[in-house]
Amino acid sequence: MTVSKWLTPLMMAGALTGCATVPPEAGFPDVQKQLEARVPQRVAWNRDAADDAQAGQAVAALLARPLTADGAVQVALLNNPGLQATYEDLGVAQADLVQAGLLRNPILSLATEFPTKGAEPPKLEFSVVANFLDLLWLPARRKVAADRFEQVKLTVSAEVVELAAETRAAYLRHRAALEEAQTLAQALDAAQAAYDLMVRLNQAGNVSERRLATEQAALEETRVDSMEAAAEVTATRETLTRLMGLWGPQAQWSVAGDLPPLPPEEPGLASVESAVIAGNLKLDAARRTTAAKASALGLADASRLWTDGELGVAGERETDRSLVIGPSLTLALPLFDQGQPAVAKAEAEYRQEARRTLQLAVDLRSEAREARDRLVRARDLADHYLHTVLPLQDRLVRLGMAEYNYMLTSPFEVMAARQARLTAYRRYITAVRDYWLADSDLIRLAGGRQTISQPTPNEAPQPGGPS
Repeated sequence: MTVSKWLTPLMMAGALTGCATVPPEAGFPDVQKQLEARVPQRVAWNRDAADDAQAGQAVAALLARPLTADGAVQVALLNNPGLQATYEDLGVAQADLVQAGLLRNPILSLATEFPTKGAEPPKLEFSVVANFLDLLWLPARRKVAADRFEQVKLTVSAEVVELAAETRAAYLRHRAALEEAQTLAQALDAAQAAYDLMVRLNQAGNVSERRLATEQAALEETRVDSMEAAAEVTATRETLTRLMGLWGPQAQWSVAGDLPPLPPEEPGLASVESAVIAGNLKLDAARRTTAAKASALGLADASRLWTDGELGVAGERETDRSLVIGPSLTLALPLFDQGQPAVAKAEAEYRQEARRTLQLAVDLRSEAREARDRLVRARDLADHYLHTVLPLQDRLVRLGMAEYNYMLTSPFEVMAARQARLTAYRRYITAVRDYWLADSDLIRLAGGRQTISQPTPNEAPQPGGPS
């Protein structure tokens, strides 16, 4: 029997599995398709200098004008280095999938023996062996790697949704902080004017030192509030800058517009919990991870006894130059290790992942209810300020001005009414901010699906700004 006859089966097996290549796109088109209905902004994986340059041009164009919330999200999705690093998980998982479909390389062994006496030629031994059990467990290994690859694609998609939601929330916080700071700046001007007037009255002997000190204390308290608001503007700006991946001159961006008004109603709030369970990508990824652990458990159980087995050909050239050749088989006998620890480990990992998935579902349901309740409370509070408190404060300011014009009240009462109106407006802005943050949380929890309708311009009444 010739050598080629023994090598033919091994060569055919190698030909079936040895021509694998790693696709460069690494499943990213599947991620883009997954995100089409969830994230309206463009998602790009910058894998080379040309992609970086293209993304840089798009980012520069967005930063050239004041940023909207959607613009900030688009900058983050194109420019955040952490997200780009997350995309590389796709390449790792794709490579693992290809690797799982490959057989281990055959092993060539050569040995020669030289006689110590006489003039006989050296004796030559050789063998070519391959692990034939690789071929047996190949489909199961590919199934585990394929489940892992699908899980990574879902996880990457979830990270995109998470970054988009975090960026939108950071934008809303910064926009609200700006309005808070502007309102407190006006409050500080009003408090300063009231104190200056009180100083003049004190110098004329019309008010006591205690009254003057009380007015000064109110001024300094307002000044502290204004300083804290300015610090919050800086903090929220830096948070948004980090999420957008900006530094250097690009960090000198500006924002456009005010907080959006509240929509007239909240459709679908009763089904928020089910929408979150159906659409959350992290939960989908956890389910896929559990499936991968189940596949790994099946592989561990099936292969626990026979882990190593080599089949090949071995030959020997004798000193008389005759050639002896034949098949060879090497098996690891399961005498001491029968695979019980590996199976037990796989079982524990499967149960662990199943419990984690269940806990994640419980957490998501609770977070969905909490976000829904926060949204409803914030809306009720904002509506109360918009339709009751702010109109009442406006009326008090108007009545105070009318009485002051007829010298029926002091200017301090008018100033106090204006300060109260500014305080009410600040609380209204906080309620609107909290509403949109809760809305953003609901969208994030639902995997990017729009569970709450977005308002259109002039859809809801807006109060006048601080006055």
